[in-house]
Amino acid sequence: MAVEQVLVRGGLRKKLTKGERNQIRREGGIPGVIYGRKVASTPIFIDAESFKRIAANNGYGLIEMNIEGLGRYHAMVHHIDREPVKRHVLHIDFHAVSLDEPVDVEVPVYLNGLEEVEKRDGVIQQQMREVMVRALPADVPEHILVDISHLQIGDNLRVKDLPVPASCEIKSDPEELIVAVIAAKNAPPDTEIEPKEPDLVHDTEGQGVGAHEIPGAHE
Repeated sequence: MAVEQVLVRGGLRKKLTKGERNQIRREGGIPGVIYGRKVASTPIFIDAESFKRIAANNGYGLIEMNIEGLGRYHAMVHHIDREPVKRHVLHIDFHAVSLDEPVDVEVPVYLNGLEEVEKRDGVIQQQMREVMVRALPADVPEHILVDISHLQIGDNLRVKDLPVPASCEIKSDPEELIVAVIAAKNAPPDTEIEPKEPDLVHDTEGQGVGAHEIPGAHE
């Protein structure tokens, strides 16, 4: 399922000073930059409500941007710069895209069916949280959900085994390992997988399958 298009509003950054950036953050907005084949790299900011809409989709999917003084563009989040300790968002890079040209995008992999594996004394080790997908911007899926309930101890799931929409092409190495199932007695003592939401699981590092989760803006 493709992500619903997010509407984003903002404006141009004119002073390009630390004071300007701090003022934007105090007001709940986020400084950023937009660039692409049809738009030169331009410093911008997005407003607080727009940031909330992006955060609701964890930074994934197609964005319709209306930047005062620049114009309207379709874009996708390319990079999120965070404060290293508290992980507050400091800056967002937006890549302007054309709706009729495919893009390469990392998409999160969600796992469903952990409980069934646990009943067989298995432990899931998720090696990859994202895969690279090529699709038209409007067809980029929100996530790839894969059922692991049938996996037995010793089984593996690779990129080539993922269910992919017909509108998408996987660009990651098809032989790369997504999931391995090991016996609980052989699991490292610190291995822990907690549910992100019912029937969806984190990776074994406890960082979640959505690698670009966006925390609250820096006040």
